[in-house]
Amino acid sequence: MNVKRGLRSLIKFALLAVLVVVAVSWYHARSMPKGQAPDLLAPDINGLPINLQGMTQKGPVLIYFWATWCGYCRVVSPAVSDLSEEYQVISIALQSGTPDEVATYQQEHNLKFRTINDPSGALSASWGLKVTPTIAIVDSSGEVSTVTAGMASRLGLKARLWWATR
Repeated sequence: MNVKRGLRSLIKFALLAVLVVVAVSWYHARSMPKGQAPDLLAPDINGLPINLQGMTQKGPVLIYFWATWCGYCRVVSPAVSDLSEEYQVISIALQSGTPDEVATYQQEHNLKFRTINDPSGALSASWGLKVTPTIAIVDSSGEVSTVTAGMASRLGLKARLWWATR
């Protein structure tokens, strides 16, 4: 009998924890764009142009707002990097130094995604960013299909990308 009660308590706790995480993620992402994605045309840290609207014609695009100083980003970035091998990814490094410093950080941590440097935070602010990491997925019609703030897993992000293709 005590085992059943303990299991019920554990399940209740897990459901409450999931509810809290979802609520916090929603709260942080509430100011992000809905509907048509804002224009995003900027050079990456290597000087090559990135055009979100052009990319969406080939399928969904994952936009990853992160920072070198962000603790959670150290956990999420490898998953985003892995996804960049099979999906289109644009990352935006928020207040993380010069393009060379961001490139060095990415090399040291084996991060393979293309990155736009946002040293002042102006680009991130124009998207309504409140917290890092934040991930927006833009579908092939240019609409923001999902926004996730905080922790995210590779599997969860892959599911959101798959959903954006439907």
